[in-house]
Amino acid sequence: MPTKIASDSTIATVWPHLTNQRNYVAGARHKAQQCRDQHGNAFVKIGVTGSGQKPCYRVFYKGADGSEVIFGSYWDMHDPLDNERALNSNWSSVAMTYEEIHALMVDKHAPPKRDA
Repeated sequence: MPTKIASDSTIATVWPHLTNQRNYVAGARHKAQQCRDQHGNAFVKIGVTGSGQKPCYRVFYKGADGSEVIFGSYWDMHDPLDNERALNSNWSSVAMTYEEIHALMVDKHAPPKRDA
């Protein structure tokens, strides 16, 4: 396991390393859904300064001019980060949309298929 994850990591790419996969993804999806409901779109980047087991994450939306507007930044347990101005270099260069996070959650936690 690397001591620092790649700068283009996403929730999907660190999935195998997450300490509490279901709770992490569900919480990030919930925050992204709140953003999407308020602003029409939502994206999530993860913090890339750690190993990918418990990354912080940032939820943002794209404003009318296409700029990224921060909705909120959160610890892995979904409490808000105190400093919204954390260095941009500490966040992944790639984001996942709310829809992509939702699809990941469904894919990883769908009930097992039964044979008819």
